[in-house]
Amino acid sequence: MCQELAMRDDYDHVAPRLTGTKEGTFAYLTVRDRWPKIVTGLVDQLARKRNELIDRYGNAVESDIQGIMGKFAQLRYEIMCDKPLKIFSENGFDGPKWRQLVTDMKTAAMPDDMELLTYFKGPWLFVECYLYRFIYSAFLCTEKLSDMDYFEDSKQKNFMDHLPQVEEAASFINKIIASDAPAHDMFAVGTMFRMSLWGNRADMSLTGGDDHTMEMTSVVASAKLNDFILIDDTYNLMMRVLGPLLKNERKRQDRRIDIVLDNAGVELTGDLILALFLLRRGFTDKVVLHGKAIPWFVSDVTEKDFRWTIDSLKETGPEGERLMEHLKNCVLEEKIVFEADWFWTSPHPYFVMEEEAPELYAELQTSSLVIFKGDLNYRKLVGDRDWDLNTSFEKACRGFSPCPYFALRTLKAETVAGLSEETIDKILEKFEEDNQWMTSGEYAVLQLGNA
Repeated sequence: MCQELAMRDDYDHVAPRLTGTKEGTFAYLTVRDRWPKIVTGLVDQLARKRNELIDRYGNAVESDIQGIMGKFAQLRYEIMCDKPLKIFSENGFDGPKWRQLVTDMKTAAMPDDMELLTYFKGPWLFVECYLYRFIYSAFLCTEKLSDMDYFEDSKQKNFMDHLPQVEEAASFINKIIASDAPAHDMFAVGTMFRMSLWGNRADMSLTGGDDHTMEMTSVVASAKLNDFILIDDTYNLMMRVLGPLLKNERKRQDRRIDIVLDNAGVELTGDLILALFLLRRGFTDKVVLHGKAIPWFVSDVTEKDFRWTIDSLKETGPEGERLMEHLKNCVLEEKIVFEADWFWTSPHPYFVMEEEAPELYAELQTSSLVIFKGDLNYRKLVGDRDWDLNTSFEKACRGFSPCPYFALRTLKAETVAGLSEETIDKILEKFEEDNQWMTSGEYAVLQLGNA
C-alpha cells in the first residue's frame, strides 16, 4: 500500500491533510454545497437531453437514463449524510486500480474507525477524485451512454462565451511569433505565462458547473493583475531553464517541454497559445500536453476537447483562424502532442508518481520543464495539506523531482506554500483570520521547483 494512502503519516503533525470536517472551511462548503450541486446539475442535464438521447439511441436509452439518475440520487444522499465510500464493481480502464485504492484506504482506517473514509471525514483530495470517478462509473455501466462526455456542453459553451477574448489573444500571439517580431524574450515570456495563468479564472468546477465568463481578458489581466501574484518566479524560470534552452549551446533538436493541463474552454486556448509561443520562439522542439482520459472535475481537458478547441478557433475571427492553422501544423508535425495517463485521474499526490506511475515519471525525466496548470495540479504537488504559509515549496512537494517544474495557479483551495514573510504580513494585515484570499481565485502564484 502506498504510504500516502494511509490515513495517517509522519507529515500529519506538520501539515494535516485537508478534510471536510471543519465547518466554515472551503473543503467543508465544497462537500456540503458544491458536490451535491454538481450531481444535481448532471441529473438536470439528463432530464433536458432525454428526448435528444432517445432520438439518437432509441427508447432503450431510457433505462440508462433512469439508472444513472437513481445512482446520482443515492450519491447525493450519501454525500449529504456523510456515508462511507463504496468500492467500484466495474472494470473500467482504471477500475482495478481504484478498487485497490479504496480498499487500501478503508483498510488503513479500520483499526480505529471503519467509518473514517466518508465524504466529509476522508482526505478531501482523495474523496473529490473518488466523486468524479463515481460519476464516470455511473455512465460507464450503461449500454448506450458509456462514452458520453457529460461535461461537454458546459466546456464548449465556456469557449463560445469567450470568443472575443480568444480572438484578442490570438491576435497577440500571431504578432509575437511573426518573423519580424522584436525579441524582448523576458517581456514575452512573462506575458505569455501570465496570460496562461489568468485564464484559470474561468474554472467551472469552482462554480459547481455554472457558466463563468471572465470580465477581463487574459491579455489585459497579464498587465494589470501583477499585484495579485503572491509569488512570481518567472525571472528565475527564464534565467535557470528557458534561457539555457533558448541558447541551446549543444544544438539539440530534442528539447521537450510538458504542460499538464487543467480546464478546457477559454483556459485551454491560453495553454495552446503558450505551447505555440515556446515552439516558435525557439525554447523547445516539442510540447507534450497532458490531459485527462475521462471527463473530470467538470471542466478538465480530454483529447476530444483538445481537438474540438483547435477546430473551433475559426469561429472567433480571422486571427483565430490563423492561430488554428499554426496549431494544426504543429499537431500534424507532432510538435504538439496530447497524452492522457491514468495517473492524472488518480488521487495520488505527485511525490509518489515515481512509485505509482514509473513509466510516466521516467517520461517526465526526459523533459526540460513541466508546467503544471491550475488548482488541482497544485494541490497534488503539495499533497493537499495545511502547510504553514512560509514552508518552502520544495519541502511541500516532498522530493518530487523528475525535472524542473513551474506551477501556474489561481488559489481556490486552502493550501499554499512558499510565501515570503513580507507577503504573509501583507495578507494577514488585509484579511486577518479570513482565508477567503486562498479560495476566491483572486490571488495567484507562479512557482518554480527543482531548478
